[in-house]
Amino acid sequence: MKVYNYISMLLLVGTAIFVSCSQDEEMSGENMDSLQSFQISVLDGGFQDMDANKTRATESDYSTKFVEGDAIGVFAVRNEAIVGEINNRKFTMQDGIWTLDDGGDEIEYKGSEFQRMNFYAYYPYDPNVTFEPAKTNPFETYVNNWKVGADQSEGEYTKYDLMTSIGAVDGDRLKGKIAFTMKHQMALAVIQMPEIVYDFTNANIDDYTLPAGVGSFTLNDVDATPYYQESTDTYRFLVNPNKPFSIKGTYEGVRNMEYTADGSLENGTAKKYTINDPNKIDFTLAVGDYYCADGRIVSKDAVTVPDNVIGIVCYVGNPQPSALPADPSYTEDNDALRRDYPNCKHGLVIALNNADVNGTKVAPFANSRDFFYGSWFTTDEDWMGKFISSETRDPLPGILGYNNAVLMENSPNKTLACDGALNYINAYRTAVPVPASACEWFLPSLRELADLVDVVSTVNAAKDSNNQICAVGTSVMRAIETAVSTDGHLKEFEGWTNKFIFPPYDFSVATSMVTNFHMPLSTLLMMTASFGGYELIMDAYDVALKEGYKFGAYGDAMLIL
Repeated sequence: MKVYNYISMLLLVGTAIFVSCSQDEEMSGENMDSLQSFQISVLDGGFQDMDANKTRATESDYSTKFVEGDAIGVFAVRNEAIVGEINNRKFTMQDGIWTLDDGGDEIEYKGSEFQRMNFYAYYPYDPNVTFEPAKTNPFETYVNNWKVGADQSEGEYTKYDLMTSIGAVDGDRLKGKIAFTMKHQMALAVIQMPEIVYDFTNANIDDYTLPAGVGSFTLNDVDATPYYQESTDTYRFLVNPNKPFSIKGTYEGVRNMEYTADGSLENGTAKKYTINDPNKIDFTLAVGDYYCADGRIVSKDAVTVPDNVIGIVCYVGNPQPSALPADPSYTEDNDALRRDYPNCKHGLVIALNNADVNGTKVAPFANSRDFFYGSWFTTDEDWMGKFISSETRDPLPGILGYNNAVLMENSPNKTLACDGALNYINAYRTAVPVPASACEWFLPSLRELADLVDVVSTVNAAKDSNNQICAVGTSVMRAIETAVSTDGHLKEFEGWTNKFIFPPYDFSVATSMVTNFHMPLSTLLMMTASFGGYELIMDAYDVALKEGYKFGAYGDAMLIL
């Protein structure tokens, strides 16, 4: 199987040319001691990028690196006839060297004789290849009859990537190798999917982007599977050259979308088809929203909780810089989150579960002399200026937990002080992977934990002061009614709520509620009627229908006092 990646092609410009020498040159200095085994080298010349302003010297996107187990066939031609001992000889990549392994006799490297031969190679190896030595291009018929398949997934793609080359002597003519620079005989269509864009209505929060969810593909109206290159997030199809092709597909953006990429390409060329989607998702990011494994964000007021939820939004806003020490030498550039994930500046998400190792939940710093940085580093100089200041030794350091994780990982004493915490972090990162749009999981700092607790104390203080308490969304209402104590105060609670609220119901905490105009016959409408009263809510819906209000999770909203 071949691995596709980017490699420099600066030294592979053009097609290798066989250069013959004069009779005097080919005989000079040759003796029997100079003979060696036949050796070859093989490189891929890459696909020529058809985008504007591209030159062969700068192309590196569509090249191939041959790997262990790849096999090619080699021919030698003299006087328009195949040289008997070099007739579709099979060479396989073994330990980084092209090795003759077809079971036939070894081939001697004979410099003087090879000067009168032309050498040809092709990939992938085929014991039944069509090779016509009298033709200028002996592979012409074979190439013209080549057909690409619909399944071009990883492991299948390379069997359709037909390449050929004419060889040239590389190095000393008597002790050199036959060098082949392969040319792709098929063409390459590259599909670049659009991004999903959340256009946040929150003030001072940038748009949030993530890759679209990919659906189905067809190649010339046949169900097909492309080769996905993760490093470029592109989908690739080999197509027959100089023949019309049509690639059709679907993806999930703001809604299910369709596209078509078609055309005709010359052999050895590649073209990127960028799918544009002008649509954006208008979204107000709020604490309590669901964060999903594919990076999507779903409103906390959604009728159905997504199956792939991995966290809940617990803070809205840019957490960068995550540390604000008094040390004037500290800058935002010292911030580990900013350095590692510059685009993660929309908010924070708390995981659904506690971090544990093999089902064990213990204090992650149980083996430390203390909970702070003094046990992680030998001296202050070891850690000052590395993302934090000495001011952060306060028992409630105002620092993002991600920076803590970076410090622990880089501590010279991490084996003694930090391994426990790092084990918890790494175990959870493995068990619950995050999309590329998010930073890795980290243990919250004491400051972050305190902020979560402060939500409860803030609500209770407001209630005791007879202030208005507004529940923003039905999910919030359900959560606080689940976590309320018998005296009408919120209590800290961990777990899921299955609270089903229907009239009549006495609400314990909230005195007002903001919610959408929900669909008929929904449990959300039932809760809304419980809070506002059936008659009042029905009157409001009559107005909404008359005025053309929008219903549903992303529709208009009302404040019930």
